[in-house]
Amino acid sequence: MASAAAATAVARVAHADGCPMKSSKSSGGSCPIKGANNMPLTPQQARAPGQTTTLDKTRQASTIPQKDGTPWQYPSPQMFWNALVRKDKADGASEQDMETVVAVHNTMNEATWAKILEWEVLRGGPAPELIKFEGRPHDLSPKALLKIYVFGHPKPFDRHDWVVRRGEEERRYVIDYYSDEGLADKDEKPSTMHDYQALKSIAVDARPAVDSVAAVLDRLIYMPRLRSEGKASAALPLRPARTMADDPRLLIKEKCVGRAKALATCGTDEKTCADAAIALQHCVASVVCPREAEAFRRAAIAGDAEPAYEAMDAALDRWSAEHGAVLGKG
Repeated sequence: MASAAAATAVARVAHADGCPMKSSKSSGGSCPIKGANNMPLTPQQARAPGQTTTLDKTRQASTIPQKDGTPWQYPSPQMFWNALVRKDKADGASEQDMETVVAVHNTMNEATWAKILEWEVLRGGPAPELIKFEGRPHDLSPKALLKIYVFGHPKPFDRHDWVVRRGEEERRYVIDYYSDEGLADKDEKPSTMHDYQALKSIAVDARPAVDSVAAVLDRLIYMPRLRSEGKASAALPLRPARTMADDPRLLIKEKCVGRAKALATCGTDEKTCADAAIALQHCVASVVCPREAEAFRRAAIAGDAEPAYEAMDAALDRWSAEHGAVLGKG
């Protein structure tokens, strides 16, 4: 289903982009947040500027308990669209797809929690609670680095760290999210939050961070034993699947379509076209050289972007030379 595949792509990009409350288009510069998870202080349910359709404001309760025992609440389609607008990620997205985007987003998180619960079987005590989470899309985990540089695996499109508490004990989980572009056209809208099979192009690799001896033993001994007994899902292979595209140009096309369109339609105003070209460069860099892209973003906010821009530009040139790709710079 093409529409489901497109919505899945939007959900992946939004998921990887984290949940920043700042936007270059916002007059106030930020939205009040609460806690360490960077969540909005109040649900952002007002109609977004330029919005043409009425979006559902209903929020669905997850099956993931938080500190007070109540479940985490997922964003409504209206909240999700508002978040995309705030983050300047609405280009290439459709208001009409928000229901499917939210369904994909919710199912991804439920799949993550299901993977964590498999590991939690190895621990005793009260039922686990998710007390903190953090998106780290620009930080590659040691396991992801191993898969990329030793086994030729594509990079994950996102990384999260979730902190789970049982009683007084806390454990940090590292989650890598992988995209199999060869299966993207087979994605469907999940019928429920737990319809994991609908998202054939997304794979979740969740495991405890190597922060303790217990975590090391779980990863090396006890979880392999559970898997051999058929009591846990199989580990993701270190090598990429045959259907998994290792060409980042597919992800660039998916992620940067809005930036490319802005450059193609910038007209004759030099400043507008220059800004559009830099925005497209940064989008491409966020795929092929994310560290340089993030350094440029931070430097631009600080008002001293030229050295970081030159480093990002050089990294793009190196990638283009290695892959025989030509990246337009305006």
